[in-house]
Amino acid sequence: MRPTVIMKAAMTLDGQLAAADGTSQWISSPEARRDAHRLRARVDAVIVGAGTVRADDPRLTVRLPAESGEGVAQPIPVIVAGSGPLPTGAQLFRRDAVVLAPRELDLPGRLIVAPDSTGDRVDLANGLDRLGSLGIATIMLEGGASLFRSFLDGGLIDRAVLYYGPLLAGGVGAPLFAGRWETLAEGRAVHIGEVHRLGRSMRVDIDLAY
Repeated sequence: MRPTVIMKAAMTLDGQLAAADGTSQWISSPEARRDAHRLRARVDAVIVGAGTVRADDPRLTVRLPAESGEGVAQPIPVIVAGSGPLPTGAQLFRRDAVVLAPRELDLPGRLIVAPDSTGDRVDLANGLDRLGSLGIATIMLEGGASLFRSFLDGGLIDRAVLYYGPLLAGGVGAPLFAGRWETLAEGRAVHIGEVHRLGRSMRVDIDLAY
């Protein structure tokens, strides 16, 4: 059974994940970041693209203050590989990461080969089904913009949690979704659920599968 996919992103009020030079810390407030860790603690896995691994070397762990008394269950890290190399010394490989790849790769961790019809990219729907067979029921999709776009185009995002920081970028750096929006008809209708203030930031919950 395909896992439920929750897209999570923090951005400026005008929809930029980062500046053109890659800087993004910290767009959202400390309260928003803590809320994101609570969300991460409630999913079975966290998935990112190879570009995010190369650029940021993320840990994708749940980091909450010990005195908070909140759970510290760690989600399984999942990497969507492409045609470029992945750094074998990345922090995620110390946590037995799962790699979705279009072909056999010599990497640490667990490899799932799920090529699309071209053989150069991962068939994301098939990859999600394979993750479901591992007992993964919920996945948080954490980027980057190209992977967000691929999941959106595939109709594979069920929910989204968007954190908006108190900042206007005033230009294009790294938008939420890669690619162009050619015409209004290409937009996706969504249901906006709860909206919360988190310190100086705002959280918006969205249902894409309604």
